[in-house]
Amino acid sequence: MDRDAKAAASRAASAVADAGSWLATPALPALVAAFARDAADHALVRDLERRSGGVTARLARLDAFTDRWDTRRGRERHQALPLTLTGEQERLALAAARALGLCGGTGPRHGRYDHLLILGGTIRGCLLRTAHAARLLDSGRVTADRVTALGGHRPFSGDEREVAAAVGAPHLDEEYAALDFVTRSAFRLGGAGAAARVEGERSPLVGGTWGVRHYRTARGTPVRVAAAPSGEPGRRRAHTADTYAFFARHLAELGPGDRVLAVTSAVNVPAQHAAAVRMLTLPHGAEVDTVGSPPDAAPAALARPPAAADFLLEIRSAVRSLRRLCAAAAPAGAAADGGAAKAGPTETGVTETGVTGTGVTETGVTETGVTEAVPPAASVAASAEGREAPEAAGGSPAGRPTSR
Repeated sequence: MDRDAKAAASRAASAVADAGSWLATPALPALVAAFARDAADHALVRDLERRSGGVTARLARLDAFTDRWDTRRGRERHQALPLTLTGEQERLALAAARALGLCGGTGPRHGRYDHLLILGGTIRGCLLRTAHAARLLDSGRVTADRVTALGGHRPFSGDEREVAAAVGAPHLDEEYAALDFVTRSAFRLGGAGAAARVEGERSPLVGGTWGVRHYRTARGTPVRVAAAPSGEPGRRRAHTADTYAFFARHLAELGPGDRVLAVTSAVNVPAQHAAAVRMLTLPHGAEVDTVGSPPDAAPAALARPPAAADFLLEIRSAVRSLRRLCAAAAPAGAAADGGAAKAGPTETGVTETGVTGTGVTETGVTETGVTEAVPPAASVAASAEGREAPEAAGGSPAGRPTSR
């Protein structure tokens, strides 16, 4: 095995091992037990507690179990239906969210990064994430050679138009326009006409249109705002993995050891970090850290603290994305899995293949516009600057979302 192959195998094994660490978090079987209905559910609780069976097998069973928490059914996160919970279930959901890294943690590990990525989402998310990224740079906490805001063309839904009007931008009606607007504001880039270069392609297909607007800060740092195309134009809009793939293919020349800092919301750190490991670390060798905007940093007009049901949805997303990550790591990660790694899920349950020479190949039906999930809690946890993370299973810090 040559040096590159050994490095790739090591990255894959680390990804599977981290998934196992996340599954070993004690709060997880306690949460599952609170929703157990039959003997199979209780057997899952025992196997999570004892770490019985391969990592991929336990993830598959947990994935099926968490279907009872899915109140989205293809809708956007902020359009999920209510989920009736007991007081004890709410308590355990919040405890698990903290332990699994969805409630904030530590800040960036390094002072310098090759790339700083700001992940798009609802207009609330776009506003808070770009503001946090700008604070990290303005304060000198980190430096970055390049800044890229990554999103897609998604029409507003729910109360997003009202939020846009409340922040003085009633003309906004979709994610990419909102991401461009808030990025220009946070980094003081000027008006829409300040872009030094605009590129892209229009398509009549859903998810087929893409675009990139190129700016520079007053200090000369390149800032790009990108709308990625879907990996399946005509079937769905771009999801998180698509945006990472577009970044790696079109906007960056990632190589082993390149440092990437991704900024998102604390509740989404596990989900989006695992996707970054799958799309940027496994195929390219990039070192990825993921941090969240501090949960208590939102102004009153934008504050929308996650409820217990929201955390359950994100834990489900974490499980599903960990399965994708383990599938992408196969067969190199099979030893860490305790056996042959199996294919992971897509959002509709159809499996996908693993890594090709240029990245992850996804087959069958893929996600229905849902962003993806989780870094393992031991080396991958939710992160909000300035906060110390709780301890995860086995004494590993649950506050450092990072790829190896």
